[in-house]
Parts: sequence; C-alpha cells; structure tokens
Amino acid sequence: MNDIDGYRQQLSEYSHRAFQRHLVSGTGGNLSLRIPETDTVLVTPTGISLAEVQPDENILMNLAGDVIESPKGLKSSKETGFHLAAYNLKPEIGGIAHVHPPYATAYANKASPLPLATISAQVILKHVPCIECFPPGSLELRDCVIDGIKQNSEACCILMKAHGILAMGRDLRHAYYIADLTEDTAKIAYITATITG
Repeated sequence: MNDIDGYRQQLSEYSHRAFQRHLVSGTGGNLSLRIPETDTVLVTPTGISLAEVQPDENILMNLAGDVIESPKGLKSSKETGFHLAAYNLKPEIGGIAHVHPPYATAYANKASPLPLATISAQVILKHVPCIECFPPGSLELRDCVIDGIKQNSEACCILMKAHGILAMGRDLRHAYYIADLTEDTAKIAYITATITG
C-alpha cells in the first residue's frame, strides 16, 4: 500500500487550509481522499474542527464503510456515507471536500444552480447544480447526493441546499481548489448582482 502517513498528513493539511480559508467553521465540514490504486479512503473524524484535526486522527476505511485503522479510536465523519457513495459512483475521484462556505451556501439556499460569473468558473466548473436538503448524516441525504451525482455526471461540485457544497477532484488538492473556486465564484456572482441591481 502507499505511504499512509503521508496521506494522513495531506488530509490534515487541506483540512487546516479549508478552515483558514473560511470554507468551514466550528466542527462542520469533512474532507476525504482515496489512496491511489486502492479501494481505501481516509476520512476526517467527527466532532473535531478541521482547524485542529491531526494526521493520526484521520480514519482509514474501505469503500464498503468498514474501518481499517483509527489510531485514536475516533469515528469518521457522519457524512462518510455520501463520500463513499461518490467514490463508488465515480472511480476517477481522488478527493472530496464537503464544506460550508457562506456565499456558495447562500446560493444553495436559492435551490438553483450557481451563476458562473467568471470565465474561469465557466471553463473549470462548467455547471454547479443544487440538490435538496435532508438531515446531516441521514440515508436520505446520502441518497440525494447519489441522485445528484448520477443526474449531473459532468459536475465537479454540487450545491447542497441549507448545507454547503460537495467538491470532487482527481485528488484532494484538486477538490480543495474546486471548493475554493466555487466560493470565489459565488462571491463574485453576489457582488455582480448587487452592483447591477
């Protein structure tokens, strides 16, 4: 298997970046990465801020949801179900960032696709659809995410009404960049709507 310690470090690094970038607050949000060429993933733990999560607190699981290694005995994020579903649906995905950035979440509350206010967004994001709201960690939310991915197979990011976004990338760094671009796009779209009336 690959260098698990290195991937644990990477997951914590991008968790910290997501918090510092204000893509998430408190103990919200969760990140994961797929260990290349395996059917295993690392997922951030539940109940710990992304600002603070340490490498040995990340949980190694298989795509069926079985815990392989949790050095500190922690539980994975309650949203692990839809992370695993996304990896199973799209084998090309190597990283996921589920975060709650304010501007993108505000647009998610409109229950419509994100306005692609810049040429970068149009080229990279292409289309950012919105799915409905269900309780965090619920089977209904997992199934809604599954349907959203199936119905928008080209989308690398999905708005989640009243909840945040789901950014999917070829690796974790790419997923973080997608989340970052989505929030910046939402902010520019908001400013554009404000100044143009």
